[in-house]
Amino acid sequence: MINVVEGSCVFETAESRHVLHPGMSLALGTGKWCRVRPSPTVRFWAVYSDERFWRTQMAWFLPDAERVVAGVHPLEWDGRAIILAPGIAALRQVEPLWRQMSVLRSGTHSPEVVATHTLELLARWMRLLLPTFLDEGSDTPTTPWTPINGRLTDTGSIGYIGRAIQLLRGRIAEPWTVGALSRELSLSRTHLTRMFVQHAGAAPMRLLTELRLTEFARLIEETDISVMRAASEVGWSDPRVASHWFRRRYGITPTQYRRTPHTVPEDRQGHAISVNDSAR
Repeated sequence: MINVVEGSCVFETAESRHVLHPGMSLALGTGKWCRVRPSPTVRFWAVYSDERFWRTQMAWFLPDAERVVAGVHPLEWDGRAIILAPGIAALRQVEPLWRQMSVLRSGTHSPEVVATHTLELLARWMRLLLPTFLDEGSDTPTTPWTPINGRLTDTGSIGYIGRAIQLLRGRIAEPWTVGALSRELSLSRTHLTRMFVQHAGAAPMRLLTELRLTEFARLIEETDISVMRAASEVGWSDPRVASHWFRRRYGITPTQYRRTPHTVPEDRQGHAISVNDSAR
């Protein structure tokens, strides 16, 4: 699935040709040939998902096929290109959810954490984009029912952990330590670590490493800056440290990734989702 956020492009498949503008998304089945032509420039981010997993989850989210836009329901979709127009505001809201999913890897999280958090983030994505999938002729409201309002309905913003993650993302290049982060939040290091493991599935510095890896990979793929500078931009003063973590995560070096950004080992879970930003 590609999601256009700037510029425009022509997306060609074996069966069709589509012009995509900011705020538009396109989904294409596994094994389908495609080609993207910038017009004249485009920035998009792409999601690569196991199709069987995707169909299963979408069938659960869309239980009534008659209410869904024709050809979009997973029981009807033949894998050909589907065009949706959620709008640029919606894409900006859902992009962070996919980025959070990209740090859920079986090598750094337990299978239970990967599965639980993946489904949680998918549900939040669907809550935002649900009207896009439903037929305009549906005779019932498209706004999902929420039993309560408040921070507990959005686990990404729960108290101190939400604030901590915002700090790490917003000041990613700083030389963070557990002590520095705990002082920012006025918590003890022990309590902060316990809360991170409980709510985020990893200790604070381990999560910071994953956040840095995601941003480091984006810089390697999207820009022409050197590996050394990309490492510095995300807080690693020694590019060897960046390369170590990158190889551990992706199985290849940053230089190899830059040449072929989508050729990375398949996740051992078979259903995990990888996210890559693309600028062409």
